[in-house]
Amino acid sequence: MKHKTPQLILIPALLVFIFACNMPASQPNDDSLLLTQAAQIVTASAYLLQPTATIEAAASATVTATLQVTATATLQATVKPIPCNMASFILDVTILDDTSIAVNAPFTKIWRLKNVGSCTWTSGYQLVYDSGDQMSGAASQQLTNGTVAPGQTIDVSVNLTAPAAAGTYKGNWKLREPGGAVFGLSTGPFWVQIKATAVAAADWPTFKQGDIGTEVFAIQFLLNAHGANLNVDGNFGPLTRASVEDFQTDKGLSEDIIVGPETWEALIIQVSQGKDGPAVLAVQKLLKDKFGYNINVDGIFGPKTATAVKDFQTAQGLTSDGIVGPKTWKKLISK
Repeated sequence: MKHKTPQLILIPALLVFIFACNMPASQPNDDSLLLTQAAQIVTASAYLLQPTATIEAAASATVTATLQVTATATLQATVKPIPCNMASFILDVTILDDTSIAVNAPFTKIWRLKNVGSCTWTSGYQLVYDSGDQMSGAASQQLTNGTVAPGQTIDVSVNLTAPAAAGTYKGNWKLREPGGAVFGLSTGPFWVQIKATAVAAADWPTFKQGDIGTEVFAIQFLLNAHGANLNVDGNFGPLTRASVEDFQTDKGLSEDIIVGPETWEALIIQVSQGKDGPAVLAVQKLLKDKFGYNINVDGIFGPKTATAVKDFQTAQGLTSDGIVGPKTWKKLISK
C-alpha cells in the first residue's frame, strides 16, 4: 500500500533553503539578523501551510471575473444602435449607369431600396432631389401610399428628361421623413447616371410601361417577329415590359426596359412587297390606324400595302421605293 507524502515534509527542506539563501558569506554575531531570518521562515511556513482548496478557489474566482469583465466589455463595444431611418440599395430596376438616352427624351428611373432602419416608412415620407443634374425631376414627391416596414423593399420611381445637350449626367437623390430630416444610404445618396445622345427625339420616340396606342401595337408585333409570344393589345403592360427586357438582354443592349433609339434600331425589320408576318402587321397597323390608309391588316405585304407605303413615303419627303427601312420606320412611329 502506497502512502501519500504529507506536504509538511517539504517545509523543513524549504526552510533550510531559505535560511541558507539569507546567510551572508561571513556570519557576524548580530541578533537583529537572526530575528529577521526567523521572521522570513515563519512567513514561508504560513504560506506553505495554506490549504490547497483556498488557493484554487482564489485562482478560479480571478479567472471567472476576468472572463466576465472581458466578455461584457466586448459585447458593449460591438453592439451599435440601429438608426431610425436608413435605406440600402438593392438594384437598378431601370436605367443602368451610363444608359444612352436621346437628348430631350423622357424616361423613368426606378431604384429598388430596402428599409434597413428601425422606423416604418409611411405616406409621409418623400423622395427628394439632393444634388447634381436634376434632369427636370420633381424637387420632391411622395415615396409611397402605404407603408414599408423595417426589412421590406420598395421600388422608387421618378420621371426625368434627358438634357438638351449631349453628355454624361448624374443626379443624386435621397429620402425625407415627415419631420424634415433627410437620409439616404449608409454611404450617402443613390443616383441616376445617363449618357444623353444627339439622336433627335422626333426620329426615335420613347415608349415605356404604362404607354398605350398604335405605336405600342407596332412594338408588340415587332417583338413577336423576334420570337416573343405577346397578346397584341396596344397596352405596354408587365408582359410587354418583360419581353422588352428579354429582347434587350439578347441583343446586348442597355437593359433600361424602355423602347428608345437604341432598342428601335435593333427592333425594326426591313419589309417590302412579297414579305409577310408580324413585322408587316406592324406596318399595316400604323398605316391604317395612325395615317388613315384603307388597307387590310392581314400580315401580307401585297400590292395595296405597297401602294400605301409609296404614297406615305412621298408625303413624308422620302424616296418612294415601297421598302420600309429605317427612315420609313422612323416616320411611321414618330409622335
